[in-house]
Amino acid sequence: MKNYKKINSKFIEEIQSEVTVYQHLKTGARVCTIENDDHNKVFSIAFRTPPIDSTGLTHILEHSVLCGSKNYPVKDPFVELLKSSLNTFLNAFTFPDKTMYPCASQNEKDFKNLMSVYMDAVFYPRIYQFEEIFMQEGWHYHLLNKEDEITYNGVVYNEMKGAFSNPQDVLTRTIMHSLYPNTAYGYESGGDPKFIPNLTYDSFLNFHSKFYHPSNSFIFIYGNCDMEERMQWLDETYLKDFDKIDFNTTIPYQSPFEAPRYEQEYYPLAKEESLEHKTFLSYNVAFPTTLDSKLMVATSLLVNALLNNPGAPLKQALIDASLGQDIQAMFEDGILQPLFSIMVINSDESKEEQFITLVEEKLQALAQNGLDHDTLMSLINFAEFKTREAKFSPYMPKGIEIQMDCLSSWLYSEEQPFNKLEKLQIFEELKEDMKHGYFEQIIEKYILNNHHKTFVKMVPSYTIAEEKEKELTKKLTEYKNSLSSEEVLTLIEKNQRLQEYQAAESTKEEVATLPKLQLEDISPLPEKLNCEKIEGLYPSLFSDYFTNGISYVKYSFDISHCSLRSLSYIKLLADLLGKLSTSHHSFQEINRLIQQNTGGIQMSVTPMMTQQKECKTYFNIGYSSLNDNIKFASEMIQEILFSTQFNDEKRLFERICELKADQEMGISQRGHVVSLFRSASYFDEYCATMDALTGISYLDFISNLCKNFQEQKEEIIKTLTQMCVQLFTQENFIFRYTGKKEDFIFTKNFVDAFAQHLTKHYQQPMFTFEPRILNEGIKTQFDVNFVARSGRFKDSYHGGLAVLKNALGLDYLWTQLRVQGGAYGAMIEILPSGIIGFTSYRDPNISRTNQVYDDVIQYIEQFNPSDEDLLKYKIGTIGSLENVLHVSMKGSIAQDRLLQGWTYELQKKEREQVLHATKEELISFSKLFKEALSQTNLCVIGN
Repeated sequence: MKNYKKINSKFIEEIQSEVTVYQHLKTGARVCTIENDDHNKVFSIAFRTPPIDSTGLTHILEHSVLCGSKNYPVKDPFVELLKSSLNTFLNAFTFPDKTMYPCASQNEKDFKNLMSVYMDAVFYPRIYQFEEIFMQEGWHYHLLNKEDEITYNGVVYNEMKGAFSNPQDVLTRTIMHSLYPNTAYGYESGGDPKFIPNLTYDSFLNFHSKFYHPSNSFIFIYGNCDMEERMQWLDETYLKDFDKIDFNTTIPYQSPFEAPRYEQEYYPLAKEESLEHKTFLSYNVAFPTTLDSKLMVATSLLVNALLNNPGAPLKQALIDASLGQDIQAMFEDGILQPLFSIMVINSDESKEEQFITLVEEKLQALAQNGLDHDTLMSLINFAEFKTREAKFSPYMPKGIEIQMDCLSSWLYSEEQPFNKLEKLQIFEELKEDMKHGYFEQIIEKYILNNHHKTFVKMVPSYTIAEEKEKELTKKLTEYKNSLSSEEVLTLIEKNQRLQEYQAAESTKEEVATLPKLQLEDISPLPEKLNCEKIEGLYPSLFSDYFTNGISYVKYSFDISHCSLRSLSYIKLLADLLGKLSTSHHSFQEINRLIQQNTGGIQMSVTPMMTQQKECKTYFNIGYSSLNDNIKFASEMIQEILFSTQFNDEKRLFERICELKADQEMGISQRGHVVSLFRSASYFDEYCATMDALTGISYLDFISNLCKNFQEQKEEIIKTLTQMCVQLFTQENFIFRYTGKKEDFIFTKNFVDAFAQHLTKHYQQPMFTFEPRILNEGIKTQFDVNFVARSGRFKDSYHGGLAVLKNALGLDYLWTQLRVQGGAYGAMIEILPSGIIGFTSYRDPNISRTNQVYDDVIQYIEQFNPSDEDLLKYKIGTIGSLENVLHVSMKGSIAQDRLLQGWTYELQKKEREQVLHATKEELISFSKLFKEALSQTNLCVIGN
């Protein structure tokens, strides 16, 4: 291919793709094409960006280059594309040693547009013309009146304040820094809030000019596109304008330690909480290189065998020793020298030596006596099944996952771009190597006899937050006092210019530079998903799809009659089933058998709103399997449902404590969603159900059980045992299947047998939801907030509301809360049931944010988009409604829609309302917002 040299090419079975690596002759840019029949095309460009300090330079740069460029001089092309393209993915990532800019679309024209905007952004950003971009996205001294105190503000600064409020997040970051103190991994690539204000604008620009160059780039094109045409475009439009430069960005290896090292960090704890059982302990080792793919796959399986499987021997030994409430493991092989970590959650500082000794004694015993071969074989089979199944999230295209896997070896060795993509042969080798002690050798060589290890503990403190706040206040006060009157005025003027920059809209001419889609580029019809309802002893929902011989099965039980407190118990039941022993098998054996014979058995509780605005809740049991193992899966589900031993008090308590720790840690990551559902739970049954299943109510419920287990254990056991009789009946059973017809018929024979064991009917009292307005501030140790507000409108839902939601989320809220307010994120939710909700993410403000929510009514009343802007909002809305789905998800969503009464005719109607929405219609929706916001249902999670 002209202007490129082909380096390597290979068909890789695991991803059914022809993978070819090229080098651009003029610049040395590395290009990888991954050619297959996937219509969801993915482009990304990545740079090796090892951080040089902990100021978050690489992270701030990732944000900033997406704020306008030479050919697309709009203030925020990233947001414009979110508003107006059919993208299936649009984002950027900062890693500890690289920065990646991926985008995806199924529409070829749209895909080319995204490629153009991203290439221009990384090579020609407007950061050199506007220091305000650095101030907005990174940090700045914030001062608008000379009498005010100076503060720090900036999107990344506030994002990382939130990240550094989560002790487990800080622990994992500290672990990496502790193991590689003399390399780039010794720094915080995301930015430590303490050091972010040390970053200067000049250092920021210098880093971009050096590292964001084709000679330091890794470019990917994935999917069913014309690779030669795309590569020619890359050369002619961008790469040819650069010359090759030689500079070394390779990441050096950390020299192994001569002896293990101890480190200690503190994290803030509210004074209302006890310091007891709040320490985090960790045992951490560094592996020599990620480039040994077989070792990486084997170690990942080993970590599961030792710590992640229910009842795994090392985890169980640590739990039995009462070292903490939960044991977690981390294996990170996406860096040059992988790390393996064992973490004890909610322990005590005095137990550190006991923890270290027990880990090493147990590992020594396992290495000498041997690991359980049946467990290892089941893990290998399970991993092989998942590799062949190739499932992907609707939020993360398959192509991006493949590109990330490729980078995790290619970034460190240009001779090994395919290392992490080829696993099937490794699984076959490991089945044989297992017989000869390979896994035990890993324990001895890379863990026990490896001195490159650290012991990091996170200790709670009542005073650390106050001390940091005083230190920060003192630092900022001294800084202000050091300024002359003229310098104070200069700083105020600088902030005023920033506000003017943030408030100014891009001109029509600037916006016009962005490539656009037209209505004719969009299908007027939504994708029709496949589902048929078949009546019988029980209803069957069948989705006819080619699944490569895999059956996707779900047993759903309608539990809509249950009270909110019962739902928290039912969620606990779902979290326990399969994790406790039955009358026939130990929970360790259950897990091994499931992994050996299926793609997993999952229990979940899911609420949904019907077209009649009724909340329906289902207890779901799902699994994936080949035909040979359908009988096993059906019988195993029956065994788990009807013979689980809830009276194993020790195991029951262990599992409840694990769930409590998981819930507590999850709040800092999804506090915006938790607070939103909590605020709407005051008046809406669906949202109250979500809160009972995944939110504050469930956390309170689990915390209470954990704290008062001895007093409540008999009631817990009795309630769980009764639920297995009451919930699972023929009357409320629905069989759901995705696959081919002949496999559906084959599977249904076993489902018939299962259904015969169900109680035909169980009389249940019906639950009636009663609103209760709470309006809460939920206090945490976080340095930033999640601010949610919600309400209900009575009119029928109209598809045009989705268009208005697009405009509000990506124009109004983005500008007010992120750009001007410094919050990391903000979102709006409008549910067809008539709920409007706003929420912010890692937000330094509360009252200002609440005022922004109030002012949305005025924004809608004055909404005056041009015809072109309105078209963009519509196109972006259509894009947001169309996720790329794995075939198993297509079947599941089609079946959900049937249960909801969300017919294809209604889907078409909504799409027509989106495509034909008028400005006048959107403005008229202001009355719905007035009605909803007048109810003032508010929930804030924060400090």
